Amino acid sequence: MTKEEILEFVTKNPVFSLATTDGNQPHVRLIMLYRADEDGIIFCTGRDKAVHEQLQANPAVEMCFYNADDGRQVRIEGTVEMLDDLELKMQIVEQFTFLKPWVDSEGYEILIPFCLKNGKAIVWTMETNLEPKQYIQL
Repeated sequence: MTKEEILEFVTKNPVFSLATTDGNQPHVRLIMLYRADEDGIIFCTGRDKAVHEQLQANPAVEMCFYNADDGRQVRIEGTVEMLDDLELKMQIVEQFTFLKPWVDSEGYEILIPFCLKNGKAIVWTMETNLEPKQYIQL
C-alpha cells in the first residue's frame, strides 16, 4: 500500500486500537479517529482520562486499524503531540455530536486533541504474514 492508500484505509476504518504505556505497563483501548491526511492522524481524548496522562508522560504510541471484510490490519507507530487549537476542538465536537453535552458542561478545555506525524505503517494480512516487514513512511 502507498501512503495515500493507508490514509484512505484508516479513514474508512476509523475505530482503532491505541497502545500506550504507563511506566512499563502497556495499555490498549479503542479510540475514534477524527482525521487522517497529509497533516497527520488526529484523535481526541479527555483531559481527565488516563490515556491523556500516559501520552503526556510517553508520547510513543502504536495504532492498529482493522477491516474484517478484507482481513487487513494497518499498524502505525510513532510519536503524538498534543494540539491546543480551539477551532480544531470545535470541529471535533461538530463531527462527534455525542461530545457536545460533555463540552457544554466542562468547556472545551476538557478536550485534548493529539496528532501523530511522520509515523511509519506496516500492513498485515494472512497472506503476507510470513513475509519480511515493509514499513511505509507517513
